[in-house]
Amino acid sequence: MFKITRAGGVALYKQLLSLFLLPLAVLLLFGATSLHASVSGKISGEVLDSQTGEPIVGATVRISGTSLVTRTDDDGEYFMINIPVGKCDLFVTSVGHETMTKKGVRVLVDLTTPVDFELAQQVIEIGGAVVVVASNPIIQLDQTESRITFTADRLKELPNIVTVQSVLTNYPGVVIGRDQNLHVRGGRDGQVSYYYDGFSIQDPFYSTSGIRIMPTALEELSLTSGGYTAEYGEALSGVVRAVTREGGPEFHGGIKLYEGATHPYDVTTGDWGDLTRTGNRSVAFNLSGPLMGFDPKRFNFFTAGEYLTDETSLPANGMDAYTWTAKISAQPTPHLRVKSNFTYHDQSGRLYNHRDVNGISYDFNLDGLPSMERNSYLLGLTSNYNFSESVIWSSTFNVFSTRTWRGPKDLIHTYWNEWPGYSEDAEGVYNGTIDDDNYLGLGYRDFNDPYHATGFTTGNDFEPTFRRREAHYTSFKTSLLTQLNKTNQIKGGLEVRRYKVDWDLKQFYNEFPYGEKYSSRPLLASAFLQDKLEYKDFVINVGLRFDYRDADIEYNLAARGTTAEEEAHYVKSESESRLSPRLGVSFPISEKSVMHFNYGIYFQEPRYVFMYTNLQGDVTSGLPLLGNPDLEPEQTISYELGLDHLIGDDLKFDVTAYYKDIKDLVTTRASVRDAANIITYFDNGDYGSVTGFDVEVEKLPLGGYFGGSISYGYMLATGNSSFATEPYYTFITSNADSLAPVGEYPLDFDQRHTVTAVLSYRVPAEWDGHFFGMPLPGAWGITTVGHYGSGLPYTPTDPFGNRFGERNEGRLPANYTVDMRFSKDFNIGGASQVLSLFTEVDNLFDRRNVINVYTRTGQPDNDGQLAQISLGTAEVQSSLSRLDRLYDHDPQNYSPPRTIRFGLEYNF
Repeated sequence: MFKITRAGGVALYKQLLSLFLLPLAVLLLFGATSLHASVSGKISGEVLDSQTGEPIVGATVRISGTSLVTRTDDDGEYFMINIPVGKCDLFVTSVGHETMTKKGVRVLVDLTTPVDFELAQQVIEIGGAVVVVASNPIIQLDQTESRITFTADRLKELPNIVTVQSVLTNYPGVVIGRDQNLHVRGGRDGQVSYYYDGFSIQDPFYSTSGIRIMPTALEELSLTSGGYTAEYGEALSGVVRAVTREGGPEFHGGIKLYEGATHPYDVTTGDWGDLTRTGNRSVAFNLSGPLMGFDPKRFNFFTAGEYLTDETSLPANGMDAYTWTAKISAQPTPHLRVKSNFTYHDQSGRLYNHRDVNGISYDFNLDGLPSMERNSYLLGLTSNYNFSESVIWSSTFNVFSTRTWRGPKDLIHTYWNEWPGYSEDAEGVYNGTIDDDNYLGLGYRDFNDPYHATGFTTGNDFEPTFRRREAHYTSFKTSLLTQLNKTNQIKGGLEVRRYKVDWDLKQFYNEFPYGEKYSSRPLLASAFLQDKLEYKDFVINVGLRFDYRDADIEYNLAARGTTAEEEAHYVKSESESRLSPRLGVSFPISEKSVMHFNYGIYFQEPRYVFMYTNLQGDVTSGLPLLGNPDLEPEQTISYELGLDHLIGDDLKFDVTAYYKDIKDLVTTRASVRDAANIITYFDNGDYGSVTGFDVEVEKLPLGGYFGGSISYGYMLATGNSSFATEPYYTFITSNADSLAPVGEYPLDFDQRHTVTAVLSYRVPAEWDGHFFGMPLPGAWGITTVGHYGSGLPYTPTDPFGNRFGERNEGRLPANYTVDMRFSKDFNIGGASQVLSLFTEVDNLFDRRNVINVYTRTGQPDNDGQLAQISLGTAEVQSSLSRLDRLYDHDPQNYSPPRTIRFGLEYNF
């Protein structure tokens, strides 16, 4: 580790910023719109004479509908870099030879697609061109890491693609933990980076996606988990890249609608009801084509929108969301390509929780549950300038913003000191006057009410919490991509990102409310250099990344228990910087087998809630938890070795083994200032390791009807803590030591065994199937996805919450689920216009998988504590006993029940 002084950091910032001024001027001069190198790929190959086998020199290779063109060299070879992700048609012309077109060439992010041509000789150039369907590579020779890619065609066939998370769970090594968050290869939640059309959409407070990604708008969705190039940072476990579709010279579009039904949970019976239509519906559209009045090959657009409402099976847990995205691409000159991206997302809803932080249930007072609203937007401007076919200079400017509010119903946008009933004494101190009588017109919450022994609120209480958080960043980035020769591609770049974060929290659970408020403008800067060597016998990806951070805040060390003389002095946060090398190698070991190896060191900045929490708040009461702006980046060292083998022409076998050494994770430590005041603060210190392997067998359709895959994953994820605040909450809820344990134990998301099976059967429109002599219609398909996961661990406790036995020595039951999608296509108005009717079923067999248990009993519906049922009359006692059973029955301890969606989709 090495550090940069604050003065040096400012100088670095100015120097990096100056490097962006020239490209940004070019960007603005030409309208600030373009194609981003991070969402593009490469095409290469050779053009030969089909009769002699000799290379054809000077053949023209062009992408249909665009101005992208190149020529073959003296060896008949060619390459095209910075090609948009998705499908394209490639055609070749050469004097004295037939013209050939290969349709449906698939370009993937950061990968090379080989496309070779063999042209027949032609004495007189007459007649039509030869058209063939491109055969995309089954094994990607230049892929030096584990990556799963979902193309638009593949996404369309999968069931349960309402969210990106539900799609990624079909990938080995991806686990939905007991916290219902995404964990990749044994990593904590929040260790995955999200990129949308090449731009980061990370919420820095919790390191999650800050904007909705619409699966219906995507051309490609990928998850890289086994190592990623030096261009990508801020991720310890994986990188998710979502790329929206591109416009073209022709108009295309579509609309998709569905209505859903599920089994709603009934709070009065503690069970799920019959299948019922709920507020589960969606309307989505997309449209792309040329910009009117401009050259259709050089100016186009894509736009998509969605309205989504999902009430789920839980009561008062609805969500209404609107998302809109737009992209304009242009090529004003032969050497300049520009693009503008804009995405907006607005979401509102209620947040059901069977028990709040005080163990109080709102099941009979659903209006008292908190409301949540979030809106986010992304504006991206990119410019690519081609100095030549092999040298491309890219510059980007983008702004990302996400804001979230949480509070009582109808008061969510009312600042807490303006709530009805709020008042202060003569010294400006809150006097405990907020209660639901001011808000809902009923009695004050009485925690001593004997009927409250059941855990349910009496009257129309509400959760008295106000929360607002905002995160904005502005980023400048420039990069240079150079194809030095046929085998060597070098890319380097710089980025400067300035954040503005604001946090405001107030909790009125008693007369001594907890609150914190802060604002900061942290600075991040990075630089990378990577070299890709592509030979017939091997491919090497090698790179180096530099990351720099300035938390940019002053804080008082007194909160750490320093002496009185030091308490009056504030200190400035220190800067942090890191270097991380990356290496990936792939090489064929036979005509049908390719091995790859990947090694890398990865760093991720701590979440901002860990850095800034309560630094300027009141630490004189309660058990305060303080942030630490001088936290070091968390670190993972990753190793991976894999083999891809082709069995026959349509069966692929993959096996990958991996190991991760994790350290410097954020934890919590206690500091005693005096006998009456214990303060806990965030610090680095947690560690862990992950060992595992994945095996997959995939059957490729290749013109047939049947396709699918089955994968098995084994993973051992151990560490000293499963999340940063585990020592803190262990300390305040039990008599255990506040220090994190020494030694490793199974982590909360240590799912040892997973099996995923995807089976697809699709028949074409001209299918000649029969059933007992009766002809059957064609153009239909069915896809089923089955998933099995062994039980997740938990720590058994006694009735007082104290651990007995080893940490996480208990295990939940194993779980499995099956999802299904059936669709039938109808051609209306020609082959280019298709109407599809579909049915999707999540949890086809309506299985109630246990996803959490009470640690006292190891059961999902018995917390091991009895209500005070001796109070009152026999009738009251019977009512209390019934309420106690309902209080124990937490629907969030079970997976969602069966959900069905019926819909139609029209594309043209």
